[in-house]
Amino acid sequence: MVLRREYQENIFISCLKHNCLVVIPTGLGKTIIGLMLAVHRLTEIPESKVIFLAPTKPLVEQHYHSFLDLTTISHESLKCITGATQPGKRKLLWDDLTIAFMTPQVLQNDIISKTYSIHDVSLIIFDECHRAVGDYAYCFIAKKYMDDSKCPQILGLTASPGSTKEKINEIKENLFIDHVEIRTEKDSDVKPYIHNVDNEWIKIKLPSEFLEIKNILTEKLKDGYKWLKQNDLLDSYDVNKITRKDILKLNNQINKRISYARDDNEKFQMFTAKKLAANAIRLSHMSELIETQGVNALKDYIEKNEEKIKRNTANKSLKELFYDKDFKRVKTLTFHVQSKGIVHPKLEKLKELLSQQLTENKDSRILVFCHFRDSVNNIVKIFKEDDIIKAHKFVGQATKGSDKGLTQKQQINLLEDFKEGIYNTLIGTSVAEEGLDIAECDLVVFYDVVPSAIRSIQRRGRTGRKKEGKVYVLMAEDTRDEGYYWAEKVKERNMKESLRMIKSGEKKSNSKQQKNILNYAIPEKKEKIQGNHLDKNDNEKEVERSEKYDSKSINKIEDANKFTIICDNRETASPIVRILSLLGINLKLEQLPVADYVISERVGIERKSSQDFNDSIKDGRLFNELIELKNNFERSILILEGDPLENSNINENALYGAITSIILNLGITIYKTKNPEETATFLFQMAKKEQSEKTTQMKLRFEKAPLDLSHLLEFIIAGIPGVNYSRAKNLLNEFKTLQQIFNSDIPDLTNVDNIGKKIAQEIYKISRYKYK
Repeated sequence: MVLRREYQENIFISCLKHNCLVVIPTGLGKTIIGLMLAVHRLTEIPESKVIFLAPTKPLVEQHYHSFLDLTTISHESLKCITGATQPGKRKLLWDDLTIAFMTPQVLQNDIISKTYSIHDVSLIIFDECHRAVGDYAYCFIAKKYMDDSKCPQILGLTASPGSTKEKINEIKENLFIDHVEIRTEKDSDVKPYIHNVDNEWIKIKLPSEFLEIKNILTEKLKDGYKWLKQNDLLDSYDVNKITRKDILKLNNQINKRISYARDDNEKFQMFTAKKLAANAIRLSHMSELIETQGVNALKDYIEKNEEKIKRNTANKSLKELFYDKDFKRVKTLTFHVQSKGIVHPKLEKLKELLSQQLTENKDSRILVFCHFRDSVNNIVKIFKEDDIIKAHKFVGQATKGSDKGLTQKQQINLLEDFKEGIYNTLIGTSVAEEGLDIAECDLVVFYDVVPSAIRSIQRRGRTGRKKEGKVYVLMAEDTRDEGYYWAEKVKERNMKESLRMIKSGEKKSNSKQQKNILNYAIPEKKEKIQGNHLDKNDNEKEVERSEKYDSKSINKIEDANKFTIICDNRETASPIVRILSLLGINLKLEQLPVADYVISERVGIERKSSQDFNDSIKDGRLFNELIELKNNFERSILILEGDPLENSNINENALYGAITSIILNLGITIYKTKNPEETATFLFQMAKKEQSEKTTQMKLRFEKAPLDLSHLLEFIIAGIPGVNYSRAKNLLNEFKTLQQIFNSDIPDLTNVDNIGKKIAQEIYKISRYKYK
């Protein structure tokens, strides 16, 4: 076992009888705390299992290897389970393991599809638990775990829980936390293990060419804001006071005014407002690119949008902006500056810092963080031929156009190459921020500034883990970089103050909690072992989350498990499947070629959010999908979630035309819901009504008929209600031909293995039924 530090022992002891949130600076071995508690729970409850969750596969692998190296638990009992492992194999792995290391998405899907039970899990560790907000998988998992386990205990680990008390309390509620352990760099038991990290922010002056582009964009933006203010849609036209969030919120206001418009002139004005708001977002983004990323990033953005215009996929507002004479001037200047080889003065400074570091210490490892992937690609391209700086990009899995992402396996291999020195510099996006323990990293550079305390702390935490480190923050002078920097500082200060208040409150109430521990027990009929306490403060401020469900407020419905809904496995990205699971409905996850949800052999349901409905009209998917739905199901239903008229840039008449065509021409029923909860409730009620009157198992047949004749016979017989492929084989082995099967009497049919009287009657009836 690893040598344990005093603060780890102290935290471990405090967590023994609680669902505990541990907030601890990065690099101080929070994995060790999880390891200690895991070993304790397995000793306390020998036949139980432990789950260690982390948001990404590289982090999962990292924790897995830590446990391999630091415990005497047999290697066979420790298993990584990821999405790459087939569900059948995951079940086999689960049966034999003691500690599972997983991503939350995999565990969530396995819980929903009941691949295995978490009844005997005695501890779940949620790493990077600041993610446990909104409808992230951590919230669903915690709720199901507390409902289903006979001996639940939760440990949440993070270095940065959030900048407000409300956010921290939301995490506590979602993870059923009743005790918080907080350590800062100033705590006496932590101080000896803190490595010094020098933080230096470097101001970069923008060249006059950049300022000229920026000024044109600012003036153009100001003109749009003036018009919006004159029409009572904004309170100011000061570009420094109006944020992109303000503009995004405008859409709802504009849509309301369109719906209440008294005449066509007023409507036309509001459609102009929509165009100005859309272009304000674009202009603000371009201004940020030239300020903080450089001319290459701006040029790439312009070219991507020009491609949309050429392909006729651009909307009207984008075309109007790009045909504007002032914007044409921006484009000309951008291309001219780029042709002169000017990129951004940040790049020159970055090269200087990296070269200096690697010259002084050739074994250095450097992480450079960028907000935009385009900037990552540009930096890697510039360092490609450099003899000293051996750089590689470190980005997420998503592929954007011709820009391929990195699979999680590639990410893991790249980190190994980084440790080995094949690459000495990684240029990364946010995917490199969380949790990665790279002991060799001694320099972190912020190429740009993020106005988030969580992300800033995570970035800085990549250095100073095992030795002293440095952090440089590159900041374009008199730009939003500076604004973001100070916004982040305020948020970080607020976080520390919130943690101090929570820590102070914990100390005051600690003795009371120990005396009245039964007051915090979760009200459950079944007896539970220690570690299941819930601290629910009724006076806590409710955090508003539009269109997001609260997993804690959803309770099981009695006898809901009698009903089955088949869900397309891609629907797990929406909250609906999780809500259905929390309600207790029996769910089957499958990759459905048609429909999102299947209630019975005759009822198929397609679900569209209002945004997806609009998008699928524009890209032509909608009617193709609905025709397939109609062709495969007797009762076809479209659930429309939200209002498609809100935030839509499609003409109102076109939307109504699409809706009426679906009803009148396709004969598909449309049911409108407000939110995911209402959708889930409707699906449950549909399944209840449809399946209460039927006892046969649901059977879907989307596959093509096989070419081989013997398999074709199985396919035909398996189409009879109640007959699966196993029963079809039994019938064919007994009677040899379709003719013999269909000519047989009920007693002959019941002599076949697994064919009961009801199925025999069904075969007899169908074989003699006259087609109408």
